[in-house]
Amino acid sequence: MIAALAFGSPQRPDERVVRPAEFVARSTLPLSAACLVANGVREQLSHLLGRELEVDVSEPAIPAPRERSLLLDGALVAGVRGRSCDGFVLVRPADARRLAALAFGEIERSPSEALSEIERTTLDRILMALVPLCNTLCGTLGPVTRVAAERAAREIACYFEVRTTGPVRVAVGFGLTRDPPEAISQPLALDDLAEVELEGTVEIARGLLGVDAFSRLAAGATVVLDTPLEAQGTLRFGTVAFARGTCGVADGRSAISFARDGANAA
Repeated sequence: MIAALAFGSPQRPDERVVRPAEFVARSTLPLSAACLVANGVREQLSHLLGRELEVDVSEPAIPAPRERSLLLDGALVAGVRGRSCDGFVLVRPADARRLAALAFGEIERSPSEALSEIERTTLDRILMALVPLCNTLCGTLGPVTRVAAERAAREIACYFEVRTTGPVRVAVGFGLTRDPPEAISQPLALDDLAEVELEGTVEIARGLLGVDAFSRLAAGATVVLDTPLEAQGTLRFGTVAFARGTCGVADGRSAISFARDGANAA
């Protein structure tokens, strides 16, 4: 399990406000997987609603039971069975009203105004169209069904949201019944890097040049360097000095030679 350092609820010992530090469980679902789903939500909603939308995504989290109850209170939920776990897609009441308004070319719907039968049917179709996006998260087997919000609140173990940006903000929640196991990759071996190319440079001499002298540089000028003529060259990869050796020419090309016993290594 992965845990992250967080701060708990404020406490007031001795008339001071203190937020105690604590470790909380953190989801192992990669943010890249949530971003893949978010891109699918953007494409689907843009197609279904007939307007270009942009979205952002929250970091996957493991909500506590009380948080799950608040998240799913009155929500519309669709679920699907998967190979590794079950997936849920949910829309809370306020977001459902905004989605219904967008579907019919409006901006906002009053909280006191009940949705019509055709609006509820439209919302169901939008929700069902988003459920296949769970395929990348849980290996969808289907079929897609409507799920009671109370059941989803009990079973969700991992949760993240995809939210539209701009004038109208709508959040679509995605939940999984199982947080994916932490992936531990094999360490890299030297053979894995055998084909990687590194750009090296050889530094033969160095020196300091004042700004005034630099501004007066012109063709034919002579720059005096601090490094003695007999000094060794330094082989660098990026900013790392890898080794020192003797500079010269081999087969008509500039070269640097290193001592066999490695005494010249940096």
